[in-house]
Amino acid sequence: MRTLFSSLMAAVMLMVSVAVSAQGADELYKAGKSAYSSENYSVAVENFRRAADMGYAKAQYYLGKCYEKGNGVTKNAKTAVKFYQQAAGQGHAKAQYQLGRAYDKGEGVVENESKAFEWYKKSAEQGNAKAQYQLGKSYKKGDGCTKDINAAFQWFGKSAAQGNADAQFALGKCYLKGKGVAEDASKAKELFVQAVNNPDGGAKIMKDLKKEASEGDSDAKKILNLIKK
Repeated sequence: MRTLFSSLMAAVMLMVSVAVSAQGADELYKAGKSAYSSENYSVAVENFRRAADMGYAKAQYYLGKCYEKGNGVTKNAKTAVKFYQQAAGQGHAKAQYQLGRAYDKGEGVVENESKAFEWYKKSAEQGNAKAQYQLGKSYKKGDGCTKDINAAFQWFGKSAAQGNADAQFALGKCYLKGKGVAEDASKAKELFVQAVNNPDGGAKIMKDLKKEASEGDSDAKKILNLIKK
């Protein structure tokens, strides 16, 4: 009887300890996030690190971000990846996207298209728009996966529906060329216009289009003419 009571008490104490730890990690993360928003990066890093040491995924992600950008710490791509891996392993969608990007570009890790695809897919399936766009690109080119233009079209569509400018433009190209969908110049134009007018990335798309057109790219010229009509 005494053994059973001792076991129950131990279990209760463990549950209380975990609850207190979780609460403490959340408070540290919130303090870190507030400091980060105020660009007080040294304080942000201190709080993120303490919460990350408790296994708090959001803090691990932000600590990775600090190391990637050099905010409050010396910029270090390998250390950034370490923290992204910790958060990604707990299912953090943004960390999964960043980890996919690291493998895609070979930043902090050896470039690996298959691993990039794997992490983009995990993040995309959780609804991350940037990851959905990158997953579409992977399927379009066959990077780290079997080339599948139909899958590319579907993922571009999911990302575009969330307002991602690059995905809107990519989806427009699919309609313009009939890739993964019936050719539809009217729908293509609609998407191109959305993309170039998108406040988040549209200006760069237009700049790149004009540059490519000036260099003789026939697709860029065609798209610019379509937008102007």
